[in-house]
Formats: sequence, C-alpha cells, structure tokens
Amino acid sequence: MKRIGWLISRYLLGAIVPYFVFSWLLLSVILFVQQAGSFYNIFFSVNIPAHLVWQLTLALIPNVIAFTCPAAVLVGTIIGLSKMQGDSELVAIRAAGVGDLQIVVPIVVLGIGLSIFAFLVNIKGVPIAATLVRSVALQTAIQKLESPIEPGVFNTEIAGYTIYARSGNIATGHWNNLFIYREDPSSGTVRLITSEKGRIDLTDQASELVLENAIVSTLPRVFSTGNYSTENLGEVRLAIKTRRGELIEKLGSKQSTPEELGLGELSDYAQSKEGKDRIEAQILQMRRVILSITPLIFCLLGTAMILRFSRGGRGFGVFLSLIGLIGYFLLAFLGEQMARTGRIPVLIGGALPLVGSAAAIGWLSLSSRVDLVRGWIERFGVRFSSLRRPTARVEARNIFVDLTTGLRDFDLIKNLAKYFFLALGFLSSIFLIFTAFDLWRFAGSMDGGVWLLLKYLFFLLPFIYLQISPSAAMVATLATYVIKSRQNEIVTWTSAGQSVYRLLVPCFISMLLLGFANWGIQERVSPGSNRLQDEYRAQIRTGGALTSTAGKYWVASDDRIYSFQLASDNERLAAKVVGPTEGNLTGTDSANASASDNEKQVPCSSSCIRNLTIYQFANGRSSLQTVYRTNSASWSGGKIAFYGVAEKSVLTEGKISSETINFGEFAESNNPFDQLGGKPSHMTAAEIRREIETRDSEAERRSFTVALEKRFSTIFLPLVIALFTAPFALSIHRSGKVVTVGYAVGLWLLYTGATNLFEQFGQSGFLSPSVAVWSPAVIFSMLGLFLISKIRT
Repeated sequence: MKRIGWLISRYLLGAIVPYFVFSWLLLSVILFVQQAGSFYNIFFSVNIPAHLVWQLTLALIPNVIAFTCPAAVLVGTIIGLSKMQGDSELVAIRAAGVGDLQIVVPIVVLGIGLSIFAFLVNIKGVPIAATLVRSVALQTAIQKLESPIEPGVFNTEIAGYTIYARSGNIATGHWNNLFIYREDPSSGTVRLITSEKGRIDLTDQASELVLENAIVSTLPRVFSTGNYSTENLGEVRLAIKTRRGELIEKLGSKQSTPEELGLGELSDYAQSKEGKDRIEAQILQMRRVILSITPLIFCLLGTAMILRFSRGGRGFGVFLSLIGLIGYFLLAFLGEQMARTGRIPVLIGGALPLVGSAAAIGWLSLSSRVDLVRGWIERFGVRFSSLRRPTARVEARNIFVDLTTGLRDFDLIKNLAKYFFLALGFLSSIFLIFTAFDLWRFAGSMDGGVWLLLKYLFFLLPFIYLQISPSAAMVATLATYVIKSRQNEIVTWTSAGQSVYRLLVPCFISMLLLGFANWGIQERVSPGSNRLQDEYRAQIRTGGALTSTAGKYWVASDDRIYSFQLASDNERLAAKVVGPTEGNLTGTDSANASASDNEKQVPCSSSCIRNLTIYQFANGRSSLQTVYRTNSASWSGGKIAFYGVAEKSVLTEGKISSETINFGEFAESNNPFDQLGGKPSHMTAAEIRREIETRDSEAERRSFTVALEKRFSTIFLPLVIALFTAPFALSIHRSGKVVTVGYAVGLWLLYTGATNLFEQFGQSGFLSPSVAVWSPAVIFSMLGLFLISKIRT
C-alpha cells in the first residue's frame, strides 16, 4: 500500500511539475524582457563594457523569479490536475482508495520546497540584486563621464555647456570639428566656441576640455541689445565640472537603500525611521515574507479548486489560475494601500491576501456550495437553450469544411485562435499585475496615483500585446497540435490520407496573418501609446510632477546646427503672419500681433517653434560663418519662415557684423524641427528611417537601423516561432509528449537569447544591423524546416 501511495505521489508530481517548469520559464522570460526595457540605455549602449551588461542581466533575475515562482506554481498545479481530471485519472485514484488528503500531501511538499526556495531568493537574492543594480547604474554613469562626448550627439549633461563634435574616436578621446555653446546669465552673453580638434583631460573632481585652433564668439543673449566680438585664441583649456567624484564616492559608500537590506536589517531600518519612511520599510518587509509563503498557499488553493470541480480541461484550468492570481494580488494591493494610508496596521494589511486565500481554501474544501452553484448555472443554461429557436441555416464550420474539401482547417484555426487569446489574456494579466506591483509603492502614496496608474496600464496594453503575442503564438501552436495528437485526431487524419504537412498549412497562414496584424498595431497604435505610457510612468516615478517640454532642443544637419524650443499650444494659436507683399513674407512679432485684413492664421502644428537660432558653418564644417536668431518660426514647403524681426550675424576676418532683417524665409529642404530624436518605440518605420538619414552619430545610426530592421522582422516573427515549434507538437505517438514539448520550449528560449545577443552585436558594430536582426530568424527557420521534413507522414 505504501508503494502504491508513493507511485501515486510521483505520478501527481509528474503531472504538475512539467506545467510548472514551462510556466515558470515562459513568465520569467517575458517579465525579464519587461524589466530589461527599463535599462534600455545600458543594454544597447556601445560605450558600456560588456561585463556591466552581464552584471545587470544577473541582477534582474532574482526579482523576476521571486514573482513568477508563485504564479507558475498555481498555473502548474491547476493545469496538471485539470488534465488528470479531464482524463478521469483522479476518479481512478479515488476509486483505488486514495483520499483527497493523500492527493494533497505530495503537492504540499512541493509547495513547501518552493516556498523555502522563494524565501532564500527574497531574503538573500533580491537585496544582493538591488545592490548590484545600483552599482551598475553608478559605474555606467561614471563610464559615460569618462567619455562624455560621442560624435554626432549633443551633450547637455555637463553643467553650463552644450558640446557637439562632428567626428572623432571614442577609444582615444579625440574629437574633430567641435561646437561649444555656453550661456552666461550674469553678463547676459552667449559664448560660441568652435575648434578643429579637441580632447578631454580627466581628474577626480573636474575635467579639462582642451581645444586646438579655437575661435570664441560672444553675442548678447537678447539680440540687438549688446556687444558682439570674436577672437582666435589658439589652444584653450576649459574647466568643466562633472559628478565623477560624487559618483565614485557613492559607489564606495556602504549606505544602502531599503531594497538592498535583508529582513533583519530592514526591521532595524524601519525602527530607526518615522512616518512614511517607516511604513514603506515595513510594507516592503511584509511583501517579501508574503511572497515567500505564496508558493505553498497557491499549491493548496489550486488543489482545492480542482478537487471541487469535477469537469474542465486545460482551458478551464488557465481560467481558474487567472481568477486566483487576480484575486490574490488585488487583496495584496488593497492591504498595502490601507496600511499606507494608516487605516489598518501594516501586519494586517500584509496578511490580507493570506487570510483571503485561507478563506477560499476552507470554503472550497469543506463546503458543497460549489456543486449547488454549478447546478443552478446548469439549470439556467438548459432553460436558456430551450428558448433558442432552431435555425435552418448552414453552420459556419460546415461551410468551411466544404470549402476545404473536408479537411478540418476551420477546426484547427478555431483552436489556434482560442488558445492564442487564452494565452494572450493570461500572460498579459501577469504582465499587468507585475507592473502594477512594481509601481504601486509610488502610485499608492500620491494623490490621484491610482487613476494615473490605471491610465498608464491602459496605454501600456499595445506594448504588452506586441511583447507577448509571439509567445502566445507559440503556446497556441503547441496546445492545438499536442491536444489533437493526444486525442488521436492526427492519427485519424493521416490514416485518411491527409499529409501532416497539409495539417500545418492553417497554422502557418494564421501566423503570417498575425504578423501583419502586429505590424499594423506597431505602426499605427504603438508609437502614440508608448509616448503616453512613458509620460505617465515618469509622472508616477516623480510623484505626479509633469515633465517639462520647455527645454532647448539641438539638431544638426550637413553644415548647420539648430537650437530651438517647442511652442506651446497657445503660442501656436496666437501666431499670425502678414500676407505676401512684393513676393516676400514679412512678419510682426507674435506676442504683439493684432488682427487685420492682411493677416492670416499661420498653418502651423508641430513645426511651430520659438527662440530659434541657426548656426551656419563653412570650411568643411570647422568654422562658424553666420548666426540667425528669431523669437518665432515655422517650417513649411522647403523653407523656414521667421515671424517678426530676425537677426543675422556674419563672422568674417575676426569681426562680427549684425543686421536686423524682416525677410521671412530661410531655405531648408527638410524639416529640422521634427528631428527631435527620442526612442525608436515612439516612432513609425518612416520616422525611424528619417532619423537614420539625418543622424551624424555612427552609433545612433546603427541603433536606429537595428530598430528599423526589428520592425520588419515583426511580420515574420510568429511564423518563425511556429516553424520550429510545430514539429515538436505534431507527434503522432503519445509517448514522450512532455519531453518533446520541453524541447520546443528550450528551443524557444535559445531563439530568444540568440535574438538578444545578435541584436547586441548589431548595436556594437560587430555585425551589420540587417545581419544581426535577420540571422536568428533565418537560422531557426531553416532548423524548423529541417525538423518538419523529419516528421513521419
């Protein structure tokens, strides 16, 4: 009898563990990508050493697995037991005299083991990871300060200076054709420095910018109100203050943040604080403890759910998992918020999800109301179905059967769609819960933070969809063909003369259509939603403060540099221009404009700017020739129109001659005011392509080219994943199904890792962007075709 109990325990764990491992890997990879997106500037910077990138990669893992372990335990328990329930295996076990308690025992042992693992991760791994993240961030900042100039990029991080180099060598730190801008508020002047060559000499606290053949031009901040001068100074040394010494001091400091403390240290830290800081430390302490216990709680909750429901398959199991996860973390959010606002003690708030779970487990284990509720639902369904009038129309599936000459293409497509949306909904919910859990400590402590968090999560949905869609497609492919194989439908169809290759056609067509749909969302929806969600996230992180758009923008073209500020909506509406007179546009200052018969509204939108300065260079971009300044301007039809008075300053033979002009035009074929840069995720493919054409920095051109190639690879990504996933799922024999699915998941992980690695090679210049992006897709597609050719037909 003991041997039978041991065999049943092994069988139960064998049914649960594969789904647990599969879910854990899938959720961990997805959430790791989400966390890595927050450190985009580190992962894809060519100036950051590889060892810092790998350190950051390792530092992100503990936080991810600490959250995904409990979720995967619930999913694995529910789906594994649901499969046994659907195959009547639980009925057979009970008929053999094994009670529910004996069924629960091995699952509880699994939960205890995983809780111990989660406890170690939360107590030791998470604090160490937080310390490592801070160290990498500081080392990255120091690394950037050691080489603060990158060719083709405007550096505005050095206090008081804006520095731009046309070309140079990052490794040696020598630059060519430099342009330096500095404002002096005390004297009311602007200093413009141009130099043919330059370098930076570093010290601990400050650095010197050494310039050769430097020319310094001084202009008044407000044009036509002061003196103008220019002189050739030869070699110039400019002392520039950096935060390098401060960052080095922080790197060596032993003072830690609450996230870097263990449980005991966190308790001491909370006792030493008062008010909000003390409550936040106690909440963090309770969160770690609760997350450590959660795997055991979820094992009990999942088992209680399945043992009470006599029917349901994997789909029903996924639904129950989703309900359990959402309910649990909603109680966690509620408890933390009530504790943060002082309505209940932190201990009670942190224990709220445990109390709710214990109540649910007790209700499911000891009550028969579930059967009563389901009975009423079934009676209602019978009554409702009897009210439906029978129809004489041909069912849609019969139409599809006729169109496909009897092959059940429609059934395959329907199952692919069902499992795709089921996986998409579940994975998206996990993504949203993890994101909300990560930001709740910021949003929960500010007025209107909950509403701001909801808006952020709403605009995050397109990003989540594009991140999760390929993984959901893999799950849909595996689930559809594995279930068809287990139910012997594959055997039936092949015995009827249908080729296995023909069975894959609906899947491949569906994946290709999904790729085109993803491309449309990526181009039409995602750029705008990504801008908004980044804005809302920044507001949450900064306590609700709005990000300012009043800063100065810098744009470089072939022989010109533009600096300007964006006009506000009110300034755009107030801008007016006088009608054409003798073929030229003249203008009045927008602030003093008054409506008259010969005035008209300016047709400007995002191209309306203010405080425009145009720096015109000559002699191979090395010497400043002309400076144009105006209060308001707009680009349209291949020219820049000045509104009101503009100033033109010409630098020749060591002198500056300035004149005031009312001529309202300056020839410029491309609009320089929509080249404001930003993240590739905020742009369409056409905008990314335009950025590539206008960027002087080789590193930035590579980065944007990689982003552009990734945009086009989105179309084929679901198809590529289906190519190397389907052969493992489409097995006629039932033996070894878990092993073959494990191979498919392992190959998917390898593909994900190879994609990120090749992308890094493309960013750093080891490979061309097209080769870096498309090589993994081509390699794994060929591997998929090879595996398909080996399937027995």
